[in-house]
Amino acid sequence: MAEPAAGLGAWRRALEEEGRAVYPGRIADAVAHPERYTDPDRFPRLAALVSGAVLVRGDLAPETTRELLGLAFDVVLTVGTSSRFREHEDFGRGVLALIDAVEEAGAPVSGLLLSAARFHALFANGDRFRRDLIVRAVAVSRDSDERVAALLTMSRSRTDVSDYEGARAALDECAGLMETPGGARWVAEYEHSLGLTYYYADPPRAAHHFERSVALGRDRAAADAAVRHAVASSLHFLGRHAAERGEHGRALRLYTEGEALSDGRLTAQGFFHQRVAEILVAHGTTREARYHLTRSQQTFEQAAQRSSALALLGGTWAEFYLRIGDGGRALRVVSDAVELSRREEGGARIELVLQAKRLRVLIRLRRPAAAAALLCRAARLYLRTEVERRPLPALRQTLVVARQAVRMLRPSSGTAAARPLDCPCGAAH
Repeated sequence: MAEPAAGLGAWRRALEEEGRAVYPGRIADAVAHPERYTDPDRFPRLAALVSGAVLVRGDLAPETTRELLGLAFDVVLTVGTSSRFREHEDFGRGVLALIDAVEEAGAPVSGLLLSAARFHALFANGDRFRRDLIVRAVAVSRDSDERVAALLTMSRSRTDVSDYEGARAALDECAGLMETPGGARWVAEYEHSLGLTYYYADPPRAAHHFERSVALGRDRAAADAAVRHAVASSLHFLGRHAAERGEHGRALRLYTEGEALSDGRLTAQGFFHQRVAEILVAHGTTREARYHLTRSQQTFEQAAQRSSALALLGGTWAEFYLRIGDGGRALRVVSDAVELSRREEGGARIELVLQAKRLRVLIRLRRPAAAAALLCRAARLYLRTEVERRPLPALRQTLVVARQAVRMLRPSSGTAAARPLDCPCGAAH
């Protein structure tokens, strides 16, 4: 038995020696020419370099490793991956091994950990591993800028799992840190994150914070990618707020304005098409709606998105099929979306939205018993996970949700008869 083990050790040493001869040069060439990786079909080569960097990480300068990781995260989040690439878990393990190596070398890693958390959110937006990455990013932050960035991400991750008080606690710490010199650059992102914590319980208050984010960040957006992303996201949520009040034309304009400012992340582009499709479906503009639904599906697939974004898109496809009269397919699609949302550990908000859509489908299919059972299950889920524990906010939140549910379940024939909407996206539908 000793001889094969010795042979294996010799083979491993030979492989490492070959890697040391090849990979450092290839990695240096990649970080010097990031423009070569603007095509998703090139991503497998970049992922192979990440694996190679793990093999020779002891021979790489920490700054070279940081540059390689920055390039890899930028490509996977904004360009996407080849449809032939299936090794996302291996890629995730590789980048974490490299982050550990950078940290052991004494270099900063808080920003890299936040990028790793964004990558992981493609697969499980609400699970513990993503939250652990963000907690670690907060813990290893070296200055107020790094800590604020990590705390803002922590706030949004806690909002994703309906921990609104925890999200605001993170923002309370941010508020103190933002009083330091240079802290003003974070105010647009802070206001956006604060708005998210109120979005489901107090929409007017949320809209106020989103409007402040836009007003305070618009002048800085051109020079700062983080500010630009915050302003774009705030415009997107102001569009959702307008859509929920029936101001569909204004909502489309806000979505389009936000998309024009977007930082190019594929998931954000997918949400843009999905939200535009929601409004077009409600108006019965089915040809343009199908175009945007298909674009959203393609964008999420390019981003390797398997998380809440796909579940929400399934709900909009269900509305589309219901609109064109295919109730059976609508029920299958929304049921699959509910199952997908349940596989996400932690949050219940996505499932509740989808259950409301499924309830609407069941009512249209004249299945009152199934609709009543679903309503009882959804009410228990809402009371267990979403209601804030203080009496007054809980009452206000429940009234808001009740009004939204009534609007969602209301027949949409009146909307279909409204003046047709011109989609402002500029695409040839």
